Amino acid sequence: MAGNAKTNKFMLSTATVMLGALADLHKLNPMEHSIGLVKNFQLTGEAAYTELTQGIRNAVVMSVRTGEGLKTSCEVYEFTAKNIAYAAGLDPSGTSYDVVDELSALSAEAAAEDDEIVLAVAPTSPVLAGDYLFVQKGQDDYVHVVKASAYDATSKTITVAAGFEVPTGMTFPVGARVGRLKRVDVGQNVTQPDLACKVTGILPKDNTPFTILLPKIKVTRGLGISFASDNFSNMPFEMQPYEMVTTDPFYGEYGQGQAILLAR
Repeated sequence: MAGNAKTNKFMLSTATVMLGALADLHKLNPMEHSIGLVKNFQLTGEAAYTELTQGIRNAVVMSVRTGEGLKTSCEVYEFTAKNIAYAAGLDPSGTSYDVVDELSALSAEAAAEDDEIVLAVAPTSPVLAGDYLFVQKGQDDYVHVVKASAYDATSKTITVAAGFEVPTGMTFPVGARVGRLKRVDVGQNVTQPDLACKVTGILPKDNTPFTILLPKIKVTRGLGISFASDNFSNMPFEMQPYEMVTTDPFYGEYGQGQAILLAR
């Protein structure tokens, strides 16, 4: 009958979006490069045509495709330092924005003007000068951010950089939580990086993968942080695919392809 299905290649899926350095396109994998929970990923193409018309009715007699209009968009739900940096147009494709997701606690009270905090348990990865940490009393907004200037592994003592001492009026008791933070400088005058992107979805019938390779993209939109209690917030990413030039890593493989669709 007219309109009946010929295959079972129907699309009902979520996507894994992976971002990384331009040269790492074929190395992108979910463990290292996924940006986490993503909803409503879309790749759209709105081709532009230049038309030649004739006559009083301006009938089109010739047209030339003069633009591809490729765009991608998705909703990113995980507010990690790396995802925020991507959204801000920075280059977090290496490990510099990875956060050691490990909590410790104070073994001694930290009171006003203290320039040292003492940990109850030594962290797996030592604290380095320049690291940022939070100290939190309980699990509410009673929080102070410190910058480490030194760390003594023997005594598990962090020396706090000048200007980051515990403020007057704040006291953190023994057991207060301590964790690491990453600093993301939004609004820097830096060159926005070219990135590589890989997107994989799974078709529901037989778990066949549908993969999109975007050899050269920039994150052109995405930074949006809202504290709301009625629904989970997300960052509305938009990524612009670009045509490669001869000096790009995969020009020899994909030529002028801005998006490579791998399906069956």
